[in-house]
Amino acid sequence: MVLRRCAAAAFGLLVLAPGLSACGDDAGVEVGDVVAARNDDQFSGGAASSVVLPRGKLEVSFGKPTATLSADDTRQLEEIEAPEGSMFVPLTWQYDAATFNDYADFLTTESTPAITLVADGASYRLPAPRETGEGSASFYVLVSGSAKDPSLAVEFEGVKQTVNLSTGERDTGAAEPLYDLKPPKDNARSCTKDATFAEKVVVADFACSVRRVVRLPYAGGAWAEPDHQWLGVTIRTSLGRYAVSSDARSGAVYYPTEVKPTFTLGEVKSAAVIEDTASRSCPDLTQGGCTTVYNVVFDLADGASTRLSAAFSYAVTQTSIYGGADAPEELTATIEVSTKVR
Repeated sequence: MVLRRCAAAAFGLLVLAPGLSACGDDAGVEVGDVVAARNDDQFSGGAASSVVLPRGKLEVSFGKPTATLSADDTRQLEEIEAPEGSMFVPLTWQYDAATFNDYADFLTTESTPAITLVADGASYRLPAPRETGEGSASFYVLVSGSAKDPSLAVEFEGVKQTVNLSTGERDTGAAEPLYDLKPPKDNARSCTKDATFAEKVVVADFACSVRRVVRLPYAGGAWAEPDHQWLGVTIRTSLGRYAVSSDARSGAVYYPTEVKPTFTLGEVKSAAVIEDTASRSCPDLTQGGCTTVYNVVFDLADGASTRLSAAFSYAVTQTSIYGGADAPEELTATIEVSTKVR
């Protein structure tokens, strides 16, 4: 299968299904065309290099350039000759499954990297790799010239990296801090005891935990400013029964139906609040309660405070009263948490 330049622009990724027709009437190949290899991992044993992106590490293998593709090399099942003065550059790439989406909970972008193959001074835009940590893709790019020392230019949200495919040498630019990231630790720490309540609470089935405190160069849809980094914090809270007293002998019992959070780090407001909707149970109509998980991003400068303050405003609905209390059917329950992140 030959993927023409117009097809690459239209699809935005490498289409691996056979039978894609050419853009014009010419059945031959032209400089800039991408030809799918027979096997997904066809050049995995070639010269290896990698580029780290906010999604994870993109691993690239570079095969020996050639002017002839045999019937066994591609899914065309026929020999393909490069036009005079051009060569096929073989590539295999995939995201490293061990790093793919390690920090996805702190990302809000749907952007994909813009990848360009550079050979003999000419540039060839390539379809972005598949957004997955499983499986590889192999293909040939037809370039003009001898294809000596080709390189990849990889740009993500305005930050560009380059890698020499022959030597593996990289120029990482502002993306350099990505290469120092360690796999995130998921050690949860309770912050329940750090909670305070605005009302005269008799009972509040409230729990709070902080986990995955990370420092990132890219989060929430943007790169950090120079000499800054993003601080990412995952905070989980749950509120069940909420009993409020009118006096020593009367009161009302409520259950939450909704919550609105706010977060600050010292005096700095959160730059992004990304809710884990898969973990949300609010309201929980079976058990009664409200459970939420937020991935919160702060702009962190050197020397900035690392005291996290969170306020949760719960809409609660009355389910019962006792002692003849005169209590509203609905009210807003405010719970504040102040804890040190580390």
